[in-house]
Amino acid sequence: MTVIDAHHHVWDLSVRDQDWITGPGMAVIRRDFSLDDLVPEARAAGVRATVLVQTITVPEETPEFLALAHRGELVAGVVGWTDLTAPGVADALAELKELPGGDRLVGIRH
Repeated sequence: MTVIDAHHHVWDLSVRDQDWITGPGMAVIRRDFSLDDLVPEARAAGVRATVLVQTITVPEETPEFLALAHRGELVAGVVGWTDLTAPGVADALAELKELPGGDRLVGIRH
């Protein structure tokens, strides 16, 4: 049996704040989470592949996630973000697909 984690997030607070993890109730996860954190936990749980999902609505994040997918074996898919109401959305999606890791772009959240 192949186990796939269908939804996980990573972030680096020194690159970009995650304003959704503020306040005392979120203090336990207000730290960096990287693939280096995830890989040993996933392997220990028998997870063979994951889907990395966007965390905030900025265009810079999706190319970064695609690059992570391109460099690592664990990320089988990326659900990114782009402004689906923008006039050039088709071009933006085509550009993302051409990036290293673009073959792993499996969805867009808006």
